Parts: sequence; C-alpha cells; structure tokens
Amino acid sequence: MNTEQQHRNQPPVLPAPFAHLAPFIGWSLATETERNRMRNTSDMRDIIAFKDAMLADVDAIVAWLDNYPLDAMPPEAQALMHMLLSLAEVAPAVEAYHQPGVIDGYDPTRFVADENFVMRPPI
Repeated sequence: MNTEQQHRNQPPVLPAPFAHLAPFIGWSLATETERNRMRNTSDMRDIIAFKDAMLADVDAIVAWLDNYPLDAMPPEAQALMHMLLSLAEVAPAVEAYHQPGVIDGYDPTRFVADENFVMRPPI
C-alpha cells in the first residue's frame, strides 16, 4: 500500500489552528461527486452550521493554505482544502436555493463529474 492509499484509509486530520472545525470533518471530501452528494443528502440546518463555522475562519484558512503548492499539500492541508471546496459546494444551497438541492433542477446523480479534469491556464 502506497502512502496516498494509506492516507485515504485514515480519517482526515485538520491542522492544529483549525482543530475546532473537527466536528465538520465529514465535509472533507476529495471529489466533486462526494461533495455534491453530501450537500444533496444533508439537512439544511447541518449545511448552515458547516457554512457558518467555515465562514468564520475562511480568511485564516486561505492564508494558511497559501503556504503550500496546490499539488503538494500535506494531508492536513488537503483535508482543510477539501472542506473549503465543500463550502463552495454548499454556497448556492444557502444563498440562492435555501434548500440542499437545486430548485426545479435535475437529479444530480444523472451527471458524473470528471474527477480527473485539471483546468490549467494556457502557457
């Protein structure tokens, strides 16, 4: 088993300055599909609690994550980055839809994200 596989088999751990966000570690999801599924199956109260906790620290989180290159983050930084991506996933549910799913939207399981897609600027 390689190091990456070992990290996938262990629950994520947050950096010490953000240990208070541990109750929301379930939102540390590596893929868009997982984050979308979590949003669509969560209670709105849980989504709002997660959003409120993350927004209180979002500036400090971004500043802390800026210390690492995106493609070489240690596991605790990856866990925090995944939570930040989950925050982006729940933002429309909180700000626009006021419910976990898209209003009059499609069944989110119909479309599968290309989890290997990497957007890079032209060089």
